[in-house]
Amino acid sequence: KDIPGTSAVSPGSSKDCAPDSESSSGIGEADYCRRILVRDAKGTIREIVLPKGLDLDRPKRTRTSFTAEQLYRLELEFQRCQYVVGRERTELARQLNLSETQVR
Repeated sequence: KDIPGTSAVSPGSSKDCAPDSESSSGIGEADYCRRILVRDAKGTIREIVLPKGLDLDRPKRTRTSFTAEQLYRLELEFQRCQYVVGRERTELARQLNLSETQVR
């Protein structure tokens, strides 16, 4: 059957996650697998089997948009020393108004 959009979740089946494995505890795929149908660029529908614990609905972290000045300073520091740590990292982050995590 045709699936509108780029992806949809299909109901679980009685197969195990790994095609050739049998669960020794008798727990079926429905307990720990999630099947997703995805349409690729050519329009072919493919099935992907993922663990249910994988949170696909969690919003992604937004990517930091650096200013031209921030990029320039970060590139200068990288050329000088590829690993900025300690007080230098703290000070550079403060000067550029970034978090220390963003100054890696």
